[in-house]
Amino acid sequence: MSIAVVVTDRDCSGLCQMIQAKLPGFLIQQWPNISRPDLVEFAVLWQHPQGITEQFKNLKAVTSLGAGTDHMDHDVALSGLLQLRIVTKCLKQLMAQYVLLYIMSESRHQLGYYSQQHQKQWQVLETEDIPTVGFIGLGALGGFVADRCSDLGFNTLAWTAQSEHPNHQCFHDNAGFKHVIEQSDFVVLLLPLTNETHHIINGTSLSWFKDSATLINVARGAHVDEMALCEALQNNQLKHAVLDVFEAEPLPAESPLWQLDNVTITPHVSARSDAQQTADMVVELFNQYVLGDSEA
Repeated sequence: MSIAVVVTDRDCSGLCQMIQAKLPGFLIQQWPNISRPDLVEFAVLWQHPQGITEQFKNLKAVTSLGAGTDHMDHDVALSGLLQLRIVTKCLKQLMAQYVLLYIMSESRHQLGYYSQQHQKQWQVLETEDIPTVGFIGLGALGGFVADRCSDLGFNTLAWTAQSEHPNHQCFHDNAGFKHVIEQSDFVVLLLPLTNETHHIINGTSLSWFKDSATLINVARGAHVDEMALCEALQNNQLKHAVLDVFEAEPLPAESPLWQLDNVTITPHVSARSDAQQTADMVVELFNQYVLGDSEA
């Protein structure tokens, strides 16, 4: 019996060693060195070569290395297989830190006070208004980040497909989507990428933003029509965009996003799981879904 770790964008040797230490009786194989595909019953996938699992004839389940599953959703070889994902405590915490960094910076006027300092200007910029943070998507990550925003006193609301949440008012369908954007001072994208959510932020939805609002995209680059966003920012349809993900990564040098003063660009760094926590979850999922240990 074996676990295959098929991750193409980073070296997972350390992760494999941690998994092996917890499962000494099993073979842990790291792509591209899969010498015994016939033994693989569980696979950890991230940006994997499409169709690679066809060689794993005894495969029972797969998991995404992280919260995103779009790399698995488009792989027909995985049809009919149990598909899981890994959302560690560290991943959720780092995502909340990233989102709150920019919400706090803008809502507490960090750049404004910095500018005033150098002008020797003493002026209070705060008002009594409480900013509203709207979440487009409220799954494991979105719900955690929204809870942290609520803990700090921000108003929260969310657009979801159908689900409700005990702590945050949720809206649905197209009318609900428009309502969340229109009411929000910060719009946070934390939803899966599907055919339905591709370019969900486009010329039409951008017209619903407050001109004082900020878009924060920490989901997938393809959620945003980048050309439409550039035009909206140039026309001051919204105040600012914080972008950690892009349709093409690294972001090409010729992208007009680089030239806009009201865009913040980061190189897909909002959150990444701790290796030990990831290894622990891989072992937990393997025990539960392959070995059948319900108490794992």
